[in-house]
Amino acid sequence: MSAAPASTSPVPMKVVISHMIPTFLMGLFMTFAYLAGFHRPAPHEVPIAVVGPQAVTGPVMEKLQAGLGDMVSLRALPDSAAAREALRHLEIAGAFIPGREEGKVLLAPAASDTTAMVVQRMFEAVSHKTGLPISYRNVVPLSSNDPVGQNAFFFLVVISVTSYALSIAIAAAGATRSWRERLLLALAAALAITLIEGGVAAGLFGMFAGHVPAVLGITFLYSLAVLLVGVGLHPLLGRYSTMIYATVFVGLNFTSSGGVFEPFMQPRFFDALNQFWIGGGYIEALRRIVYFPQVSLSGPLMVVLGWLLFGALCVALGMWYEQRHKPRPLSESRMELEEDVAV
Repeated sequence: MSAAPASTSPVPMKVVISHMIPTFLMGLFMTFAYLAGFHRPAPHEVPIAVVGPQAVTGPVMEKLQAGLGDMVSLRALPDSAAAREALRHLEIAGAFIPGREEGKVLLAPAASDTTAMVVQRMFEAVSHKTGLPISYRNVVPLSSNDPVGQNAFFFLVVISVTSYALSIAIAAAGATRSWRERLLLALAAALAITLIEGGVAAGLFGMFAGHVPAVLGITFLYSLAVLLVGVGLHPLLGRYSTMIYATVFVGLNFTSSGGVFEPFMQPRFFDALNQFWIGGGYIEALRRIVYFPQVSLSGPLMVVLGWLLFGALCVALGMWYEQRHKPRPLSESRMELEEDVAV
């Protein structure tokens, strides 16, 4: 007689539930972040210029401020050339040129198509109230291959999810490997993400035409920063890695990036976050590379480089933690559970 197969005891229910909780919390955090950041965009202090001599702009600004309130932040510019230059340097979101028979509004959809639409709607309301016809001119239009101005944001989504998911795979499956090997894998992953996903975006879909090398350069820095944070902190976070990384690099990152709505169209929390969060730096860098080459890259580049430095510090912290705690190698079952949660 053949021996009866040994019975396999099921995983304890508390273990199953303990792996479900972080995923549920991840969904909860992302629900709060997405709904708070996107569900009700409302302008606050949108920078608008009123163009013309002071004798004209003064009374017009008073009327606009009274009608639009804190939705706008008004400034005066002497002529349309100055207004166009301010739009090309991302100093204003729109410029109003009053006239006796018709007013004109200058826009820069390349900075944010949603903001341009909001500015247009504000002045449509002004036109309806005053009876003054208003025409609209696009000073910095979107390219034909980026009709809604979302290419940079969509690409941000792709590289963010791939980068943080790969960081978990490297850290979990490579937990028994040396830190040198893990870091080499992270470097190779960042390079692969940049070249392969960037190649698909540029080669197959024609995105970022004429600016591919610069876009790929900033993409590599972004992806490497995310990977270093993920690989570095994984020894401390363990099964909570997916929850934390999804919150940091998806929930808070996408909502504060300025890719869908500019910060002054969102609650002030996301406005503040945009100033130093990695997605905000990345989106602004791509925006300047593709549409506003005359504007300095130093600000957004410093944000991305700051996160790269933070990633290096996370690696140092992870190395220190492992040395102190000397964790045992992961069992095959636990690795499979972590990979399932990561997916």
